[in-house]
Amino acid sequence: MGDNMPEDDQRNALLVRDAMERTVAELPPVHDLVPTAVTQGRRRRARARLAIAAGIVCVAGAAVVGAVGLPAGGDGGTTVRPAASGTPEPSESPTPVQEPEAYRTPVHIEPTSDEETAMADLPPAERKQREDFQQRVAVLLDELLPDAVGLIRPVDLEVRRYQGETDDGKVFPVIFSVRPSGGGSGPKPCPDEPGALKGGSCERTTLPGGIEAISYRMLSDSPETTATMVYFSYGNSDVALTVTPDTNATTSAPVTSEELLAVVGDSRFLDLVRYADKNPMQESQISIAGD
Repeated sequence: MGDNMPEDDQRNALLVRDAMERTVAELPPVHDLVPTAVTQGRRRRARARLAIAAGIVCVAGAAVVGAVGLPAGGDGGTTVRPAASGTPEPSESPTPVQEPEAYRTPVHIEPTSDEETAMADLPPAERKQREDFQQRVAVLLDELLPDAVGLIRPVDLEVRRYQGETDDGKVFPVIFSVRPSGGGSGPKPCPDEPGALKGGSCERTTLPGGIEAISYRMLSDSPETTATMVYFSYGNSDVALTVTPDTNATTSAPVTSEELLAVVGDSRFLDLVRYADKNPMQESQISIAGD
């Protein structure tokens, strides 16, 4: 309770909290512990912060993107911003990622090939690290992304995979990848030639701390639908955040480039990036294109 809160308000708040705790204790241990109403309320409170964050975005033009194939699927404390450079170096002691405020039941997906392994096959300590990280990511993305993306849940197959689920049954796969660069050059610049993006758009901006980022709005494999993605380099990692269409409903990703740039520019999101850069949970690769 805040020290400045009147005594009557403190007593009322304690009564409300006690009633809520008793109610929650009677519920079954499933993702209903995070009712959509509570989720939407947090998002509405976050809109003002999102609008402010969006104001930092410096859009450097829009152009037209070839088809991209993306995989489909079946909460902040002390803030330390990275140094101002094209590829900022993280601090020696990264900000601890705080525990999420609620548990999200993961979406279960089985591997589709012998080359694809599930997190369930990892050693217990490594599996727990990735599951805990996914919970933190899911809660934060749920607050920062637009309501139209739906309730964000982790996918238990890979640490980078999540999905948004709406009340009317739409599912929007979400990818949040922090992968060791492995000598890659990071995100490529927007194409110079007009028409190269075939109806999509490409925007270049500078995030807090001098991080250079590229945002694409691209045509996807599903006809007449688009995906939205942001790429940037951080420390020793290539970072990508992507929201893809609901292919069954033939619905484009319900997030603009400006909204997604505001998400990745949030200090709490960059805290998660910093943690994953210091504690890699994905294998390195040459390029993040199509990650």
